Amino acid sequence: MAAPPVILALDQGSSNTRCIAYDPRLRRVATASSPVETSRPGPGMVEHDPDALLAGALSALAEVRDACGGEIAGVGIADQTETFVLWERGSGRAVTPLISWQDQRAEELCRTLASEPAAARIAAVTGLALDPTFSAPKLAWLFGRDPALLARAESGELAFGDVACWLAWHLSGGTVHVAEPSNACRSLLLDIGSMAWDDGLLDLFGVPAALLPQVRDSDGLALATAAEAAGFEAPVAAMLGDQQSALYGQGCTAPRMAALTLGTGAFVWMNAGGERPAPPAGVLATVAWQTAREGRTYALEAFGANAGNALAVLRGSGLVDADWRTRAPDWRRPHPVVVPAPAGLGTPHWHGADRVTVLGATSATTAEDLAAAWVAGVAHQVADALAAQESSGGIDTLRVGGGLAADRELLQAVADLSGRVLEVAADLEATARGIAALAAASAGVCDPDAAGHSVAHRVEPALDAAGRQRERARWREALEVHMRPEAG
Repeated sequence: MAAPPVILALDQGSSNTRCIAYDPRLRRVATASSPVETSRPGPGMVEHDPDALLAGALSALAEVRDACGGEIAGVGIADQTETFVLWERGSGRAVTPLISWQDQRAEELCRTLASEPAAARIAAVTGLALDPTFSAPKLAWLFGRDPALLARAESGELAFGDVACWLAWHLSGGTVHVAEPSNACRSLLLDIGSMAWDDGLLDLFGVPAALLPQVRDSDGLALATAAEAAGFEAPVAAMLGDQQSALYGQGCTAPRMAALTLGTGAFVWMNAGGERPAPPAGVLATVAWQTAREGRTYALEAFGANAGNALAVLRGSGLVDADWRTRAPDWRRPHPVVVPAPAGLGTPHWHGADRVTVLGATSATTAEDLAAAWVAGVAHQVADALAAQESSGGIDTLRVGGGLAADRELLQAVADLSGRVLEVAADLEATARGIAALAAASAGVCDPDAAGHSVAHRVEPALDAAGRQRERARWREALEVHMRPEAG
């Protein structure tokens, strides 16, 4: 009996590239991964080697393909949005590193550009803010320091792309230069109403139009892998940004359904439907996906800057022993408030200082008290992001995935401090599952509605309303201290 066809989901992240093969019922068949090395060549700079990343992706694809056997019905690619590279159209050789979404080299340039009249159009056109996280300011930074690079870009010799675009170009043997809306919109160059590159923003950032890919539907890319490049022939059936893919993978395909992804940071994405939303303060409007089947879907994005990264700092602090995670925070006795912000603060505060603030510690405070307060500080930041999302009209369903969704102590703290019921996914690999589901539907392997979404368990708030109000008030007091200029 022949093996059923499989979909290969390539989940390209900041620390590793994973390839997971799924059958038509979205059950895992095989998995492989390749680490992604990160370099920091200067202040604020975060880069990856594009050739090493490509080699790792090809290796993971080959390992899974060999483990599966049988027909490959399609490939889906989800990637770390905002990360980009420039390469030669003729040779495929990268002429820049992959510059990470975490890279802040253009921070000063953003402050300078903010005074330009054209900068006032950014939010209205893109739904985003002028911030060095996004691609265009870093492109402007590159061109400002290398006029020869700009000349090559103007001549059409070079190509620009997000990571999915770069991988797809190489998998196709260098024949197709395309992006899709969920990635293209994170460049600060795309009009999310018309889905066209905006001439005014190209002028603001000094980006030549000749550099840019064609934007096609997330599931209508019209490209395929080439045997000599990928080792097999199959359609590249779908591409999405990683958080958009997680939203899709959590089954949040109706308005007011939201996905909380707990990883290095905490990402709260809410399906906003087919009409472009007006985001509340501190929240971004963006594109979730654009498909042939459903048309365009928008999303609202809130971001907690600290989750796994903050817990990693706690583990390295020496404050806790090996088994501290088995002990739940005790809300019934006084404890300090900790604001752990190694990556600054995200939605709705957008405060960039890298520091930790402790308020209310006494001589009786134990290491266990501090550890519990540290975890609560992470949960408070998630609750802040959720509250900002709620101000847009409310979340009907909140589903949770990501690596830290296995941490029940953290989940309980989020439920307690937000007052929300959390639906924890049975499959925590929401990003890979999402791109697999979209690619499978595009390839005609399965109906996306038949893929379903399984909830492993629900986490109910255990803290009463009065206790929640008390803890949130103490958190706001600590935030006020944390964000004072003299606190730095």
